[in-house]
Amino acid sequence: MVRGYLSFTPFKLRDLHPAPVGRRHVFFIHGFDARSGIRFPAFFKRELGRHTARFGTMPRAVSEIRTSADGLSRTWTVGPPADGDGAAVCCETLIWSDIVHADLSRPVLRQLALLARSVVSGLAQGLFFKTARFGWPYTLLSAFPFFVVFVVPALLISAGTALFAVLKPLSPMETVGAALICAVAAGAGLYAIRKALGRLFFWHILSIRIFFWQHATGRRPDYEARIALFSERILTELAQWRAHPAEAPDEVMIVGHSLGAAMAVEVAARILARLGTDDRPLPRLSLVTLGSGLPFVALPKEAVGIRDRIASLVYSDRIVWCDYQAPQDWLNCYGFNPIFDIGLERPAFLAHNPLIRSAGVKDRIPECDYKRLRLRPFHMHFQFLKANFRPGEYDFFEMILGRQSLLGRALRPNCRRPVAPAQDP
Repeated sequence: MVRGYLSFTPFKLRDLHPAPVGRRHVFFIHGFDARSGIRFPAFFKRELGRHTARFGTMPRAVSEIRTSADGLSRTWTVGPPADGDGAAVCCETLIWSDIVHADLSRPVLRQLALLARSVVSGLAQGLFFKTARFGWPYTLLSAFPFFVVFVVPALLISAGTALFAVLKPLSPMETVGAALICAVAAGAGLYAIRKALGRLFFWHILSIRIFFWQHATGRRPDYEARIALFSERILTELAQWRAHPAEAPDEVMIVGHSLGAAMAVEVAARILARLGTDDRPLPRLSLVTLGSGLPFVALPKEAVGIRDRIASLVYSDRIVWCDYQAPQDWLNCYGFNPIFDIGLERPAFLAHNPLIRSAGVKDRIPECDYKRLRLRPFHMHFQFLKANFRPGEYDFFEMILGRQSLLGRALRPNCRRPVAPAQDP
């Protein structure tokens, strides 16, 4: 895989000819967003309508949304088109928004203390330079809270103290007093602009930065418990389908977007570990990661368990893993390939996963929209989940609802031609 040209296919997959899919069950895991788990189904329906209009596909019947008793999943179905050019799909969103909300609601002083600890750990390991290889915009964004909270105040305190010294010679005690006054002024200034920082997603980015560090170092029992719960939910469905093969889908697809991609990887690894060597008939297993920041949780030295789980996917022939990346997305670590970048001990030619493909963001949307979105990181980040304007090898709705399996789409994608723009809603 060459930087700027995102395409990699493990050797053992190149000559496969996967069968088409008639029925599919999709488990979608959202990113670090306190509302995505609730609003994603409505977002999905809206973008599906746009996809249908732009590409002239047959309308699909979409069911009502059902929420599970525990509130941790929302399910709906999409029927096959009348012309048979698509699969019948059951979509299920697995929700961890409550964990995200709890993180975003932490007291400010606790957030700053955790940020300081994460920064010290990252600097000691040189993680800034390691992650910058896979997307410097994301690395700079993750460093943004550190500069605002620590570097800028330190510069202001130094400049203010120096100014006092220039205006009037100070004794050592007076210098300390001047520095304290400047520190209080800097703290008051930060407090005064806290709402403006919120509009710049400062607190969101800060919480993500803390989450990366906590997860990589095993400090998130709540998150681990949710991974175990999601894994168990999927395993229960698999057991049901094994018991009743006539009801089983042809493909079970786990899709993770953004930080949800890291969770999807861990969920898939746990499922494979539980299945073990059981060779009873099983629906085809697929894993899709979209716009992931996997290096941030896989590269810290403490993340041994995470790297082991990634390795279990890399060398497994029981699942197909496709990672879609986009250099245009500031919140995506592009160019990352776990086969080469996390120090796996087994040789690369034994790897079955992942297939790495470009999301082709720049080619799928009009130039005017691209110019507007490229400086809006969070809006660009959600292009992975939106309907295409133009045909492309990456098409979220063709991947989810189409007849091609994930492997078939990654190897030989069918690209629809758009209809006249006037029909776009």
